[in-house]
Amino acid sequence: MKKLLDGRVAIVTGAGSGLGRAHALELARHGARVVVNDVAGSHAGSPAQAVVDEIARAGGSAMADGGDVTDFAAMQAMAVRTVDAWGRIDILVNNAGVLRDRSFSKMSLDDFRLVMEVHLMGSVHCTKAVWETMRAQRHGRIVMTTSSSGLYGNFG
Repeated sequence: MKKLLDGRVAIVTGAGSGLGRAHALELARHGARVVVNDVAGSHAGSPAQAVVDEIARAGGSAMADGGDVTDFAAMQAMAVRTVDAWGRIDILVNNAGVLRDRSFSKMSLDDFRLVMEVHLMGSVHCTKAVWETMRAQRHGRIVMTTSSSGLYGNFG
């Protein structure tokens, strides 16, 4: 039986745990080949590799990527590796995030910059890295995610 996303390739950032992990598993369940990106690395025993292994055990196809979304060159390299491996990129889920649970008055500017670099610029870097591939294919979907903290706020 053909699955909804057979033949499609998805990249999910921040996919080693939480919402990103759930996105990666669901995309794979529907037949997509999935790049599981997580800054914790892509080595054996890493969160990203654990998700890849789970997808493989369920009969899917996935690869781990440990690139940091705040590093544009790393995101470009991830996009190139994806196209080299699977010939296309159809879906990007910008999910990577980081929290610094402090009140604004107690948060350092470095912590604030990190949150902005990961959430905002990380999404820009990943989108820019896949843009030309999707444009050349005349197909692609880019999804921006957030947690309840992003929707409703959080302490501080």
